[in-house]
Amino acid sequence: MRTNYRVNSGVRFQMLSKDQLQELFEGVLHVLEYTGLDVHHDEARDILKKAGAWVDGLRVRIPSYLIKRSLEMAPRSFTVFARDGNPKHDIHIGPGRAHFGPGPTCPNFIDVETLERRPYVKDDVPIVAKMVDALPNIDFCESLGTVSDVHHELGATYEFAGMFPNTSKPIVAWSYSWDDSADIHKIAVAEAGGQEAFEKRPNYIHYCEPLSPLVSTFEAMDKLVFAARHRVPLIFTPCPLAGGTGPVTAAGMIIQAAAESWMGLTVAQAIQPGLPFIMGGVLSVLDMNSMILAYGAPELSLMMAGITELAHYVGLPVWQTGGCTDSKTLDEQAAIEGSLSCFFSALTAGDLCHDVGYTESAMTGSVFQLAMMDEAIGYSRRITRGIEVNEDTLAVDVIRNVGPNGHYLYEKHTHRYYKTEFWYPNLCDRRNFEEWSEMGRMTMRDRVVARVQDILASHQPSPIKPETEKVIREVLEAAEDRVKEEA
Repeated sequence: MRTNYRVNSGVRFQMLSKDQLQELFEGVLHVLEYTGLDVHHDEARDILKKAGAWVDGLRVRIPSYLIKRSLEMAPRSFTVFARDGNPKHDIHIGPGRAHFGPGPTCPNFIDVETLERRPYVKDDVPIVAKMVDALPNIDFCESLGTVSDVHHELGATYEFAGMFPNTSKPIVAWSYSWDDSADIHKIAVAEAGGQEAFEKRPNYIHYCEPLSPLVSTFEAMDKLVFAARHRVPLIFTPCPLAGGTGPVTAAGMIIQAAAESWMGLTVAQAIQPGLPFIMGGVLSVLDMNSMILAYGAPELSLMMAGITELAHYVGLPVWQTGGCTDSKTLDEQAAIEGSLSCFFSALTAGDLCHDVGYTESAMTGSVFQLAMMDEAIGYSRRITRGIEVNEDTLAVDVIRNVGPNGHYLYEKHTHRYYKTEFWYPNLCDRRNFEEWSEMGRMTMRDRVVARVQDILASHQPSPIKPETEKVIREVLEAAEDRVKEEA
């Protein structure tokens, strides 16, 4: 019998020491206690004041004991459920698990027929959702765009209404205000079977974004309050630009982003102790040559790794970023930038890694990029799964049986393991040159386009309940009436 035998269950990346993480943690506490944030929400400021924060006009400063108490209340592990009850599509948030999905809000989209860039419209929403539903390594759904052909206040409602019937995987929803937050929640609750059933098995997460540097806007905080009051798992994540709306150094960016996120944590836990809360920060650089948020920069992966390690150090899940590119088309740059960022997210076990499918520095969503990154994520997951070492996998007896100059093709050991031990690609081509030539010499781009078009032509997501379909129609009609009355 072995004693004190240590097992590494997978490949992981560790960048910062515990001493460095403690320094970052203390830096965040210092910013929150002595600098504070401007909170543009009366109710939120009242909640914070009653909890023990110091409020001076808009400025709120939070003592370190209150932050630590909020961190203790927020769970490290929880589950977001597939709407149709398929356990394979549940997302189990917890240590060592990395999940991937698209992002929201791109104004443009790569047309799946013409492959040309154009404004994102509501008919694109089901396309993205079906792709997410079919791709094996994409775990949650966002829209990859902002709907342009409806009233601007209704974009988020139409997005959720279009995604929900077309994927059973959990959705990360965003909204503009309390009203469309309520629209989204009505749909999700109808499918879940009521508010109490939703609380037991939530099928979506709500995304809110404060403003850098150090501002919690009314809209961001109002959506947070809605989510907390309705027990919706919550993401509260800023998007600072290093050298622009955040410090130029990676450590400074991590501290500021965490402070902005933990303001929301404190409010959420004061309203609803134990509410699942995902901290974040979409962290990258303001490219001083092009003046854009660089989505393909190595600093993005570096800073996201840093804030992930800080989040896990304090016991919170994190909103990660990867699978995105500054490229304008499906080319080698898109493959390199997207794949490397996916690999880093997998290595750091970022709990929810979004923006898979972003191109053109978040200006254009692409299901082609999404499909190509599905391949990169699968590749990354095989590496991070690591090597299993036990009596059977050591294969000492098998090696003895085969001996010198033999082969393993007919061994039971080979048949037992080859399907699970090897990673098999959907897009990468491993055939010899002659076979590749006979099959039309298709490039990676060609294969990606063919895979996307095949999925869209053949994939059928599981249906939603008839009563949910009715609620979706009613929600959209009421939303249209609401904006007409406001006009």
